[in-house]
Amino acid sequence: MRHTLYVYIARLRGLIAAAAAADGTVAAVVRRSRGYVLDVDPDRVDVHRFRRLVEQARDPHCPDTKRVALLRQALALWRGTPLADLPGDWAARVREGLQQQRLDAVVCWAEAELRRGNAGDLVGPLTDLIAEHPLVEPLAALLMRALHSTGRTATALDCYVAMRRRLVDQVGMEPGAELQQLHRAILRGDLDQASGWGRERSGHAVPAQLPLDVHGFAGRDTELCQLDAILTAAGEEPTTVAILALTGTAGVGKTALAMHWAHRVANRFPDGQLYVNLRGFDANSPATRPDEALRALLDALQVPPQRVPASLAAQVGLYRSLLADRRVLVVLDNASDADQVRPLLPGSPGCLVVVTSRNQLPGLVAAEGAHPLTLGLLSTDDARQMLARRLGPERVAAEPRSVDDIIARCAQLPLALAIVAARAATHPEFPLGMLVADLGDSSGGLEPFSGGDPSTDVRAVFSWSYRTLSPSAARLFRLLAVHPGPDIATTAAASLIGAPPGQVRPLLAELARAHLVTEHPAGRFAFHDLLRAYATELVEAVDADTDRSAGACPRP
Repeated sequence: MRHTLYVYIARLRGLIAAAAAADGTVAAVVRRSRGYVLDVDPDRVDVHRFRRLVEQARDPHCPDTKRVALLRQALALWRGTPLADLPGDWAARVREGLQQQRLDAVVCWAEAELRRGNAGDLVGPLTDLIAEHPLVEPLAALLMRALHSTGRTATALDCYVAMRRRLVDQVGMEPGAELQQLHRAILRGDLDQASGWGRERSGHAVPAQLPLDVHGFAGRDTELCQLDAILTAAGEEPTTVAILALTGTAGVGKTALAMHWAHRVANRFPDGQLYVNLRGFDANSPATRPDEALRALLDALQVPPQRVPASLAAQVGLYRSLLADRRVLVVLDNASDADQVRPLLPGSPGCLVVVTSRNQLPGLVAAEGAHPLTLGLLSTDDARQMLARRLGPERVAAEPRSVDDIIARCAQLPLALAIVAARAATHPEFPLGMLVADLGDSSGGLEPFSGGDPSTDVRAVFSWSYRTLSPSAARLFRLLAVHPGPDIATTAAASLIGAPPGQVRPLLAELARAHLVTEHPAGRFAFHDLLRAYATELVEAVDADTDRSAGACPRP
C-alpha cells in the first residue's frame, strides 16, 4: 500500500514539474506533518485570487467604477462547478460555500452597476443566474430593480410573482420582508433608486407572514379557550418561551385552528408574526431542513444574505439574538418531529411558538416544556355548524336528517366534511340527500373523499402519515382493519401479526404517536371509520389472504 502511494506521489511530482516548466509556475508536492502538501503560490490558485479581488472590492472607500472592475475580474475566474466530480460531504460543503461566495459577489457587483446607472447591462446575466438559482431572493430583487429602472415595470412585477410562486410551491413560505417591500414600493411608484428600496424601509422588520384565516371556520370553542388560557399563563412566566404543540390525526384541522387562533391574537405580538411550513408530512416535497427554515426566518427578519452565518449553530444564535426583547408569534406548521423544531425556538421570553404536527412530539413536551393539545374529531354540533357556515344555515336546516347522515359518513373529520361541503356548494341546486346517496353508494370506501388536489384528498393525506411508519407498524395498521369491533386490546393486536404482546406494544405506541390510532383507558386502541376504510384498502392491496384470515379473530 505504501509503495503504491509513493508511486502516485512520484507521478504527481512529474506532472506538476512539467506544468511548472511550461508556464513558470512554482509548485511542488512536499512532505509535511506525516502527509503531503501541494506548495504553490496563492496567486496561482483561482479561489485565492477570487477572494482577494472581492475583498478589495468591498473596501468602503473603493469607488464604484473600480469596484465593478474588480468584481468582474473575480467573477470571470469562475468556470463551471467547483470541485466537480469530487464526492463526499467535505467536497459538498466546500462547493456550497464557494457557490454562496460567488452569489454574494454577484449581488455586490449588480448593486454597484445599478448605482452607476447600468441597469440595462444586468437583465441578461441576472436572468441566467436566477434560472440557475431559482430560490435566491436577492437575485430576484436585483432583477426587479433593473427591470423597473429600464422602464419594464410590468416585467419586474411578473418577476416577483414568479419568485413568490416558486417559494410557496417548493419551500412552503412567502417571500422575505425585503422582497415584499420592494414589490410594494414598485407598485406605489416610490422606489428609491439610490438605495433600491421604498421609503417604508426603516427600523427593524415587522414580519406579518400568517396565511389567510380559514373560510368557514366553525366550532372548536373548547380548544380556543384552552389556547387563550395557555397564552394568558405564558404572560405570568417571565423567563420562559411558551410553546404550544397542537397535534392530531391527518385532516383533523390542526393548521386551520392554528391559523384561526393566530389571527385572533396577532395584535398581542406587535413585533410580528413568522410562519414556516416545515412540510413534515407532504406528498410533493421533502421535509424542510432546520437550516433552510432558519434562513427563511432570518430573511423575514431582514438579515442580508452576507450576514447569515455558515454553521447551523451560528444561525440559531443570530436568530435568537434578533428575537431577544421582542414579542413575536412563531408558527411552525406541519412539523415531522421535535428535532426539526428545536433549532427554530426563540431563546427569550415574550415570544410564543405554535407547532402543528401529526406526531405527538413527546420529546418537545418533555424537554422543552411544550403545552400539548391533541385535537380530536369535531363534535356533532361543531360539524353541523361548519356545514352551516359553508352552505348557509337555511340549506342545512332544510334537510336535518341528510346533514346528520353526512356528518356520520364523514366520521366528523373536518377535511372530509370540507370536501363534501365543497361539492355541495358547487351544486346548490342538488338536495343534500343526493350527496348522502352518493356517499352510501361507495360502500364505506374513500372514493367520495378523493379529488385532483392531494392536499384535499383524504386517501392521499392519510398516506403521508402511513409512509412514515416502520414496516412492522405499517403491517399492524393494515391488519387492524380486519379486526371486528370498535377497538382492540394489545393481546388481540399481537394475535393479528403472530407476535408476543411485548413486541406489539411498541408498534401500537408508534401508531399512536402518528395519530393513526387512539389509545383509550384500559389499554385499548381504536381508529375512526375513515382510517379503518383506508386500512381496509391497504390490506386488500398489500397483504396476502393468509394474513387477512389469520387476523380475523374474535374480539376479546
